[in-house]
Amino acid sequence: MGVPRTIGAVIAVAGTPTPVYTGTVIPAVSFSINQGIATLVLGPGNLPFNGYNGPNSAIQGNWPAPNGQQVTLWGFTTATYFNGKVVSVLETNPLTGSFSFYFAHANVASTADAGNTAACPFQHYRAVRLECSQLLGTDLIYVGDLNVSATRYFACLSLAAQLAIEIASENIPADRIFITTNGASANDNVQVSLIY
Repeated sequence: MGVPRTIGAVIAVAGTPTPVYTGTVIPAVSFSINQGIATLVLGPGNLPFNGYNGPNSAIQGNWPAPNGQQVTLWGFTTATYFNGKVVSVLETNPLTGSFSFYFAHANVASTADAGNTAACPFQHYRAVRLECSQLLGTDLIYVGDLNVSATRYFACLSLAAQLAIEIASENIPADRIFITTNGASANDNVQVSLIY
């Protein structure tokens, strides 16, 4: 069928959809929203060279992306409305280590927050295999798209029942598959294998 690539465990963040596959994860340190434009600060020197590019900007000499790079957001504790969103970068500021994107929300002054950001990978796969961790216990892991929840999913994994699921197609964007959990355990995770 293809060459498998096991990327290891993805830990489900309680209360928020977590992507099963992303690019390099870079934590945010603060955010603000002003007139429909959200800005996430990653810190000086933390913008990657190969992602987070806006449609008309370049980071430290890279050429501009034809469209704004897509970035996945999850794990925010204050700005929970960012969780499980995929946004398109409008512009970046290498001096502050920040990027901006459209976001319909009331204005919010600069606020400290810890959340995860990762550039969406461009790879697509023939199949994605998701396996429950042996530490799952009685918790449930739900698999779905950006809106995955305990009431909206296409598969449900638990150690006591289904241990694994394989999603097969010819063109799967693995970065659009998310997991969420019904439990509070910090050890809830899913082993992910991708097949080219």
